[in-house]
Amino acid sequence: MSCAAIGIAVVHLVRPDLKIDTITVMLFFVAVVPWLGDVFDSIELPGGPRLEYKRLKDRIDAAEERTTRLDQEVDGVAATARVALAAAGSTDGTDEEDDPAARAAVERLIGEYARLRQSMKSSPARTTQQERIFAELLKATPRVRTPDIDAMLESEDAGTRLAAYARLYAMPETAKFDRLVDAVLREALPFLKYWSFNVLGRAVDELGADQVPVGVVRRLRACLPELPPGSDRARSLQRVLAKLEVG
Repeated sequence: MSCAAIGIAVVHLVRPDLKIDTITVMLFFVAVVPWLGDVFDSIELPGGPRLEYKRLKDRIDAAEERTTRLDQEVDGVAATARVALAAAGSTDGTDEEDDPAARAAVERLIGEYARLRQSMKSSPARTTQQERIFAELLKATPRVRTPDIDAMLESEDAGTRLAAYARLYAMPETAKFDRLVDAVLREALPFLKYWSFNVLGRAVDELGADQVPVGVVRRLRACLPELPPGSDRARSLQRVLAKLEVG
């Protein structure tokens, strides 16, 4: 605005005989109006029309924030519903007695998961089958006595890692928190990444947000930009970070 005013003043001094008609003034006004939002809340034009800037922007920002929050809440409800469905019928977690049938079931499901990834391309149908396998792992893994969770989390086999996540979701172990964080941040497969964040959220609830080291929070925050914006993985991690910020 200042530059424009100085420019007009210079033109007036150099060419005092130059006439500026109404059309020129209106064109100048149209040119500068979009740039006035940072200066004025609103401008009232002759005849009544009123242009509002900051208040309109605030309303737009607030609406976008509400939409994002609602999207996250809906996704959270959906995730909770899937988890509840997956865990339905599972027994209370205990590894006091090893169940050979459960151990065999876990091995079968690990192999089934590998075959599924090889035989089906990424699709909603494959995701449905993956969730079914995860649901069965939620029921079977708590009945396996003292599985080697560390080795399972570090395994190159995706089905084995999924079994570890299922076990830690059904039976959170605070002693495995650091190993879980490392596994979650290493995880590359989208389906496993999503559920690993859900498992991490359960672990935070079990451990207590105030017990999570600041370094871990920083690592998780650094991971967020690497996820596709608006994806279920991103929203799942955002829910974990929200727990940590509240804590």
